[in-house]
Amino acid sequence: MSLFFTCIILIGSGITLFSLFLMLAEKKRLHDYRTDLKESKENLIKVIEDAELLVSEMNNFAEYIVTQIEEKNESLLSNIAEADLRIDMLSSLPVPTIEAEKIYDEESVSRILEEEGRPEEVTVKNSPVRKGKVLTFDLKRREIIKLAKSGLDSTEIARILNCGKGEIELISRMGR
Repeated sequence: MSLFFTCIILIGSGITLFSLFLMLAEKKRLHDYRTDLKESKENLIKVIEDAELLVSEMNNFAEYIVTQIEEKNESLLSNIAEADLRIDMLSSLPVPTIEAEKIYDEESVSRILEEEGRPEEVTVKNSPVRKGKVLTFDLKRREIIKLAKSGLDSTEIARILNCGKGEIELISRMGR
């Protein structure tokens, strides 16, 4: 029976030693959690420092952008003021008027009438040689359509007839 008690004592001692090893292992693992916690805290502090640095850089950049926008706004306002001044100066100048005798001379009216096959019944206003009508819109329209069909563009027709380019384009489109 003494053998039995000796075996039980040995088994109990073995279980006790095994328990001690498990407790040491648990204590070591607990120590690892603490180091992990310290590392996490250090990483968090570093992230916060980086975020503060980023925020300060963003604030500096925002100040730069605001300064640039204010400079551009001042420049724009000065340009607008200068443009308004120029517009006022231009509006105070007399507007030149274009009279019919400056646009069409007798030669161009005669040429238009000859091409249409009509006798020279229409002459230029205030002409000392002939008395008659002023070149009408219908003749002007016909001349524009004829020149457009001949292949001239609206800029050339406007230069030849001394008319506005928009007017030439409108009349040539209507003639099509």
